[in-house]
Amino acid sequence: MTDLSAARTRVADWLFDQALPLWAARGADDQGRFWELLDFDGRPAPGARRRTRVQARQVYVFCEAAALGFEAGRAVARAGLDGLIATCRRDDGLWVSATDDAGAVTDPTPDLYDMAFVLFALAAAHRVLGDPRARPLALETLAAIDASMAAPHGGWNEALPARLPRRQNPHMHLLEAMLAWQATAPDPAFEAAARESLRLSRAHFQVDGALREFFTETWAPDPRTGHIVEPGHLEEWAWLLTQAEPLGLDTAEAAPALHRRAWDQGRRDGFLIREMDDQGRPVDAGWRLWAQTEGLRTCLLFDPDAAAALTERIFDVHLATETPGLWMDSYDADGRPADTAVPASTLYHLMTAFTALLETGR
Repeated sequence: MTDLSAARTRVADWLFDQALPLWAARGADDQGRFWELLDFDGRPAPGARRRTRVQARQVYVFCEAAALGFEAGRAVARAGLDGLIATCRRDDGLWVSATDDAGAVTDPTPDLYDMAFVLFALAAAHRVLGDPRARPLALETLAAIDASMAAPHGGWNEALPARLPRRQNPHMHLLEAMLAWQATAPDPAFEAAARESLRLSRAHFQVDGALREFFTETWAPDPRTGHIVEPGHLEEWAWLLTQAEPLGLDTAEAAPALHRRAWDQGRRDGFLIREMDDQGRPVDAGWRLWAQTEGLRTCLLFDPDAAAALTERIFDVHLATETPGLWMDSYDADGRPADTAVPASTLYHLMTAFTALLETGR
């Protein structure tokens, strides 16, 4: 039996003693809204557009942190949720894409990817904070998405106005949010949206054992980019399919095959690469941290030995920063680090994977 105890200890030390205290202290401004970037000394990097998806992701992170026993996270999550609602919600029930450092809207576009993370954050706020606004806001948001963004060939438009190519990614994250809601406060509206994303996955996203990324309006693979496969998304879908099964929404029979395809074809030097084609040939052999966290989480289900080894690789390469609690997110195909700052958006991926790892010891 694989012993993951050393990996859990290393993760707990990094998460609770280094990363969460640093990001709680320096990752939000005096209004409680989250910075998009820190520099490699752990100082805020102002001036970057503040994406709604990152505000929402950080609300989730600190809700989850509080649920795991990091009590300081509760106040951080509450302040972040207040800021998210105050600055990012539109009058029509949808949400804007970005604001500036002062909270003024810089991009009012409703984007499905952003709103999937708003719904995910609201589920965490309901589950952990007991916030009475969360469930009504989630139902209102989903109703507005259905009313304004439903697409004629299934699923939802990527944004308003509609744009091409269509993508599986926002539909995947909407499924993630709906599964989170179904696990904490079920509703027929959440179930219906989850079933639609699962239907699209079976009917269109999974082609010949791979998972395509980009599509035409009618869900045919896009002529220019329809061959692209992201190994990290194979792992993410594999995990979500297993999470849907206990809720009676789908079977997880496709999950092991998706994981195996990512693991067998999508790795170079121990890391999952950014992109390959539908034959497993590298398109972009660089890699990012988020894909490794998705691989880690799915390996916990199918290959615990690989999960333990990948945890060590993540610490030795991505988390080995001079200031503890930060990360190097991106590497190019030659293994050279590619970042000049630390993106806050990655903490969501670290939290989902590390929570799953810590829960294996409970």
